[in-house]
Amino acid sequence: MVMQETMDRLRTSPGVLAVVLTDLDGAILYAASDLDIAPPIIRGMVLSLTGYLQQIVTQLGMGKITEFDAETSMGHMFVVHAGAVVLIVLATRQSNLGTLRMALARAVRGLSEDA
Repeated sequence: MVMQETMDRLRTSPGVLAVVLTDLDGAILYAASDLDIAPPIIRGMVLSLTGYLQQIVTQLGMGKITEFDAETSMGHMFVVHAGAVVLIVLATRQSNLGTLRMALARAVRGLSEDA
């Protein structure tokens, strides 16, 4: 129940377009999106990118990815590995990054409490 409330709160943060939460096997635990792309497609593309980035990080001897964000011409993509889950958040370019990062940190804390 805490996970649902935590994800709903993150989803209603200003500028957030999509929130997808998966387990490490890629099963969707939560999904909400205003995009025309279905959450399973978002999950697949982002986890594929994360896997590729992890290969690079490993080759560079930099450990494991815990989180990354990408700024695009249209918005922001955040990926956070929080224990046994991966949190994906897509947001508009106009999003307040400080506020959004605080919402992400609260969500990760909420997920930790739910575990």
